[in-house]
Amino acid sequence: MVTEAVRIATLKGYDVLDTTAEPAFDALAHRIATTFAVRSAVVSFIDEDRQWYKARHGVDDPSVHRSLSFCTHSLDSDDVTVVPDARSHPMFRSSPFVTGTAGIRFYAAAPIKALNRARLGTVCIFDPHPRAEGMSEREKRHLSSFAAHVVELLEARRNASRFRARAAGASF
Repeated sequence: MVTEAVRIATLKGYDVLDTTAEPAFDALAHRIATTFAVRSAVVSFIDEDRQWYKARHGVDDPSVHRSLSFCTHSLDSDDVTVVPDARSHPMFRSSPFVTGTAGIRFYAAAPIKALNRARLGTVCIFDPHPRAEGMSEREKRHLSSFAAHVVELLEARRNASRFRARAAGASF
């Protein structure tokens, strides 16, 4: 089991928090929303205090306090979290995201797992319409594959950064 300290260190090692928008991540969030026919999709990373959105579709705010985050609960499992109707879920029914103007009903999240198995955040989808059927096993696998793709993007980003640093330090 990866400790919270290792999880945070791994997340910070990717140097992704508070970075500017990147087309690959933004396109992925749009594709996720389209694939699952939901109003909102985010690629999010969870640090000590907040859930920060690297990419978002149908969401205005760039982050939410961790204490209000649905996704922070998804860090506890390697499985996809599915909430067919948040109004009836004991953990979420009193959330301002359920009772307020966001009106979240359906929610699902797949953890973004680094190579060391640390869960860095989630790929999550949510919608104002409940889905009594939840998600099929195929849909869960598909959402998990999007989360795995985020790790590929993170690794490519980090490798490119290391290459640039080496190239800048090299003398020709």
